[in-house]
Order: sequence, then C-alpha cells, then structure tokens
Amino acid sequence: MVGNMGGTVGILVVGNEILDGVVLNTNSKWIINRIKPLNFSVKETITVRDDVEEIAKALKRLVEDGCDVLFTTGGLGPTFDDMTLQGVGYAFDVPLALNQEALDIVKRQYQEFHNRGVIDTAEITNSRRKMAVLPNGAQPLDNREGGAPGVLLKRNGVMIFSLPGVPKELEWIFDNQVLPIIKQKVEGFFIERIMEMPIKDESLLAPIIDEVMEKEDEVYVKSMAKSYGEGGIRLWVSSRGRDKKEVERRVEKTVFLLKKMVKERLPEG
Repeated sequence: MVGNMGGTVGILVVGNEILDGVVLNTNSKWIINRIKPLNFSVKETITVRDDVEEIAKALKRLVEDGCDVLFTTGGLGPTFDDMTLQGVGYAFDVPLALNQEALDIVKRQYQEFHNRGVIDTAEITNSRRKMAVLPNGAQPLDNREGGAPGVLLKRNGVMIFSLPGVPKELEWIFDNQVLPIIKQKVEGFFIERIMEMPIKDESLLAPIIDEVMEKEDEVYVKSMAKSYGEGGIRLWVSSRGRDKKEVERRVEKTVFLLKKMVKERLPEG
C-alpha cells in the first residue's frame, strides 16, 4: 500500500450529548468525505465528554499515534460546559487569553444577529466574550454562520483545528477557512470507487478480494456486507499515489478484475 502523502488526521468529537445519544455525530463523516480527495488519511476518531482532562488526554493520544492534523468538533460555545479550547491549551501547555481578532468576529456576528432580529441585544456579555478566549498564538477562523470563531493552533509540527459542533457552522468554517490552509499540505491523490456486487455471502468474495489485492498491492479493497439474506455486497476500492492517472489506472484495473473474477467463479451470485 502506498503511504499517505497529504497528512495523517485525527478527529476528536467533544460533547456529553453525543455520548448520551441525544445528538447524532454527523460531523466526522462530513469532514472525512471532504479530506479524502485531498489525500489525507484519517487514523482514528475519538469521542469524549465535556471534560478538560479527557479532551487533553485524547489530543495527546492522537499526537502520540502519529496524527499531524487534528480536528476537534464541539465545545466552543458560551456556556460553562464548552471546554474544548481549555482542553487544547492544557494538552499543549499553552495558556489562554482574550484574542482581539476573535473578539471582533464575535462582536460582528452578534451585531449582525441583532440587526436581523434574531437576538434582542448585541451586548458582549461575559458568556459571549468567552468565545474569544483562545490559546496564546492561536489563529481565529472566521465564522459567518454562528457566534464562535473556529481556531487553529500550530504546535510542534501539528495543526489543531477546533470547529463548532453545529454542522452548518462547522461546514462554513471548513470550506472557507480550513480548506485553503490544509490544501498547502496536499501531496498526491486519493481515488476511490464503490461498486455493488450481486453476492449474498461475503465469505465467497473473500478469496477473490485476497487474490486481487495480491495482484494490485497498492490498492485497498474493503467489502461492506449487509445482513444475511439481503441482496448485494458493496466493495470499496481505493488507492493513493503521486501520479493521478496512475492511481486511476490501478483503481479501474482492480474494479475490472473484481468483476471478471466474480463473473467467472461465482456465476450464480
């Protein structure tokens, strides 16, 4: 297998509401689907409660596991249990302080919400000011959908992006602020295809997948089985490399081989 040349990513999801089953975490999947085409590889995702020490411990683990790009989601808001940035500061031994650029974003957003009649006052209360307290040296990331800025902290070769948990806000910040930054790290290409095979029993496909991956050792094939009795099994075929045409060729050749061998060896499906 060709190693990742874009970056190794860790995702930390923060929130009691996730672990208590109140809110479904869709942000991780969204981020992953955005970064895969850029040849970033997600090593692991971790979900923790709103606890400074747990957030810091998870971040340290992601770094120790070799992740050089980290995303945190959730915990940037005005309430007492929004602790993500405290956890980031604790993990990387960076004190927090009021950031004027972040405060300007908060002020602008609350004035905008007030002008639109969304809120009763644009006053910058202590709770709203809290969203502009960042780790020293961090860069605020503009947020045109909500009140809390995103945050980028760079430490010892690691980039830590902290994003809000509200999907609409996270997505705006990612597309408009994060992408231009991480694209500078992009090297090579990632290509994937998902194909449907008319097979009911995954065990029949296993030896075919093994044989194909031996022939094309720079391509990864993963079967995604359904419950027994349900028709069809999906195969995920992917590869990475510096030459886009070569990566595409490998993937397409693998898809062809899989279809050919299934047709020859499992004619009945």
